[in-house]
Amino acid sequence: MSAITMRDIYQSGQLKMEDDKKLIYLTPSEPIVYVSNSWTYKQMPSINQWFADIETQASMHKAQGSNHLSFTFPENETPDNQFLKEIKARGFELSYLELYAISPEELNFDTALELDVRFVTQLNIEDYLSIHQVFAEPFGDDYVQQSTEIIRNQFLDDNKDRVIAYKGAIPVGILDLIKSENTIEIDGFGVLPEYQRQGIGQAMQSFVAAVANNRTIILVADGEDTAKDMYLNQGYVYISYSYNILKEQLN
Repeated sequence: MSAITMRDIYQSGQLKMEDDKKLIYLTPSEPIVYVSNSWTYKQMPSINQWFADIETQASMHKAQGSNHLSFTFPENETPDNQFLKEIKARGFELSYLELYAISPEELNFDTALELDVRFVTQLNIEDYLSIHQVFAEPFGDDYVQQSTEIIRNQFLDDNKDRVIAYKGAIPVGILDLIKSENTIEIDGFGVLPEYQRQGIGQAMQSFVAAVANNRTIILVADGEDTAKDMYLNQGYVYISYSYNILKEQLN
């Protein structure tokens, strides 16, 4: 398995600016999508620099109708205690993502499920969207509507392969695949709650292994989510972590 880092994970949105300290993503067409309008630090900023960056990002976001602030800290670096106090004092939520990887030959599960896993086409994009909307609902009606329209309108030009699983005629799970020369990333992975713990997720991952074409399979998981334990039990290897902070409403 070749060296893999968070830089191998797909970043949605438009890269507005990059220097030796940070990357700035600013996407006027998707103002309420947090990850598409965010800053990623290459070097851990000082607290005073972060204060200045808050003001700059707030100005940029207000100008395009975004109402949030979002920053990602460098890979495998944790803000110190003073920084964490300032993050909390300014109303940011702290979370972290963990990067996992596995070789496709290690990801073939034996399953007796009668499940139809296939790539999404224009003929069944609405089935895909019906599941997407279930998982988008916690982010609010505006996000459901905007993200649904983006997927529908950009489907033919998308850089993702979208996958759907059917149990009988019922759509029960979806995931996205993002291919590069050496990796294939699983993103947007979800099985409807009433169909979970039935082996559907394993069958979908076996489909990914079958189409990986020797690429290393990678994904990120919420560091506080129990799903990461499932990935470890399935043979995924932990690679790294990164901390993120989000403020959902500008003052």
